[in-house]
Amino acid sequence: MTESLMPLPAMAQTSTSVPPAVLLANHLKALKLPTFAREHEKVAFEAAQDRADYPRYLLRLCELERIDRERRMVERRIRMAKFP
Repeated sequence: MTESLMPLPAMAQTSTSVPPAVLLANHLKALKLPTFAREHEKVAFEAAQDRADYPRYLLRLCELERIDRERRMVERRIRMAKFP
């Protein structure tokens, strides 16, 4: 028996003149991943130099995103506390 393949979303099937970097930036903004958007090229370059595999590349980006979110959360809570 052969499994039927699920069709790709319409967005992925159509060729577009919009550069992938622009689409990626737009998606990352919509997903509220500012650190991914800001750091993905630098981390990709570092991963290539270290010959890191794709999961390690994604892991590093996720770590950076989480660290940044935690830092901003602490800053926001300090502002809300209105310390002198």
